[in-house]
Parts: sequence; structure tokens; C-alpha cells
Amino acid sequence: MPTLKKIRDTMKKQKINGEIMEQMDFEADCNNPHNITSLIDKMDKLLTREQCLSIMEKQGCCKGGQRDKDSKAFALEHTEKPFSEKLALMSSIQYMMSPCLNDDGTFTITFGGYQNGVHTGKTTCSCSSIKKLKQPFSVSPTYCGCCAGHFLYHYQNALGVKLKLKEINSSPLNTNGEKPCKFTFQVLD
Repeated sequence: MPTLKKIRDTMKKQKINGEIMEQMDFEADCNNPHNITSLIDKMDKLLTREQCLSIMEKQGCCKGGQRDKDSKAFALEHTEKPFSEKLALMSSIQYMMSPCLNDDGTFTITFGGYQNGVHTGKTTCSCSSIKKLKQPFSVSPTYCGCCAGHFLYHYQNALGVKLKLKEINSSPLNTNGEKPCKFTFQVLD
């Protein structure tokens, strides 16, 4: 889950204009999910889409543990294979989904498909902060850049390439669970 402090620190590193940052409340109670969603809404209004994605892809949680170990082991095992072959094998790592290589060289992953009462649709958000919100609600898909950052981190480690979040294609957060999280990543040279 993204935090106000980590978003602020990322904005500073990315040299976001100080006048813009002054319009955002980074000192609000971080236990209240409405404070983070309010900050995301402000980002959507004051920053470019590219800036929002670049900031949010750095927020990813759960970068340690078994998934981290599995991704790094995968990288060692498949180091000599070409990118497309490694990408096709990513689903062998538990919880890393089945990526789809796109014609333009980007790849897309879809995350979701389970229901736990957060939304009324077919998919839901796994973020603990979102689970605190009461229905009905709609949250900007920009928030999901944090989850994309989680996958970006593990995919970079497993594939041995530098990645960038190119697009948040869909989210259960603004579709009441009708659409799953879907992210597109670009491989950087």
C-alpha cells in the first residue's frame, strides 16, 4: 500500500515542482485510506499521467519474502534464455500471473479474479488500505500504480531487464470490480 511519506519522498527525488507539492497534504493520518486517495486525486489533477505513473511505480509493496526469492532464483535458472522465452515462463513463479507479450514489445499482466466483499463485481483489490473503505466508492486507477510497482520490481529481478510502467489499463477500483487490475510494462534499454 502506498504511504504519504513515500510518495512525498519519491516526488522530491523526481524533482516535482515544490509549488505543486505544497498543494498536497503529506502529513495527514496515514491510517485513514481517504487521505491517500485524496492525495492520489490531487496528483491526477496537478501532475501529468507520466509523472503519476513514474511516482506510483516506485511505491510497490511486498518486495521481499518468498516471491522475491523465487524471482531471483528464476533469473539465475533462466539467465541465458531470450526475453520472450523468459516472459512466457513467468507464470511458473507463484502469484506472478501469466504475462502477455504485445506486438509493440511491451507486455501486459492481469491480476485479479477473486472476490472478497470489497466490490460487487467479479474482481477485487487486494490492498489492505482499500479494504477499509465502505461501499460505494470509486478510487482513481492511479492508486493501482503501487500494485504495478510490486510486479515491476519482481519482473525486473526475474527477467533481468529494466522496466517502466507504461499504463494502468483497468482496475476494480473505479469499475466496482467489473474489471481486474491490468498493467502494461515497457522494457527500457
